[in-house]
Amino acid sequence: MNDKDPFLPETKYWQDPKEPYSHYYRWVWEYFAYLSLLCEIKRESRILELGCSHGRTSRALLQYLWNPGYYRGLDVDKEQVDEASRRITSIVPDFKYIHADIYNRHYNPSGVKSASEFEFPFENETFDCVYAASVFTHLLPGELENYLGQTGRVLAPGGKILFSFFVLDRYQGKGTCISPNYEFDHLYNNMDGVKVKDPDYPDNAIAYSEHRIREYAEKANLEVTRIINGLWSNNPGHALNEQDLVLMQLKT
Repeated sequence: MNDKDPFLPETKYWQDPKEPYSHYYRWVWEYFAYLSLLCEIKRESRILELGCSHGRTSRALLQYLWNPGYYRGLDVDKEQVDEASRRITSIVPDFKYIHADIYNRHYNPSGVKSASEFEFPFENETFDCVYAASVFTHLLPGELENYLGQTGRVLAPGGKILFSFFVLDRYQGKGTCISPNYEFDHLYNNMDGVKVKDPDYPDNAIAYSEHRIREYAEKANLEVTRIINGLWSNNPGHALNEQDLVLMQLKT
């Protein structure tokens, strides 16, 4: 724990413990800007994050939200959730980090539920904003469909959604991205509009066409309101996040 910042996690909990502190804080303020400017969260907003990890992107919200506003985070990695609860919830009780006991070969190989059948542990119309950073870039089609359905169920009328994706339409082909990790040259199960980097481990990185995203959103009673290019595809013009940002809301 850091004396100057009691909410700063030890580097052993970071995805890459060798990252500079500036990279940690980049996530903090970057996602706060997205939520405040794109999702227009209010100080009284009720917010759900999918894939909260050790509380990185929720850090800036600690000084922003006030009662009756609150934050809930879900993650499959129990160690990260326990760490966030110990470090943050013990000081700010309105921020709760919840373990989703979902099977994940990287972070929860003993998980009892699949992501395609997991039900978010919240009542209907509970949240004003639902967001996820680099979660839908690992969800297979059945999992994606369920997560969108659950998001639509727990989102309150007028609520906003912000998810990051690799939108396949932005991909220009092998050798064109900012990293070879973002090359999608294999169809997933012969599904049009769904491609993966590694067919043997499709959840490592998966991309969906805009048509597919809109199709799955429609099934969940959601509509895509905006897609903002990310840096990953190395396209000219406006690029905000590393991944593409997809904004949604309940169908009107």
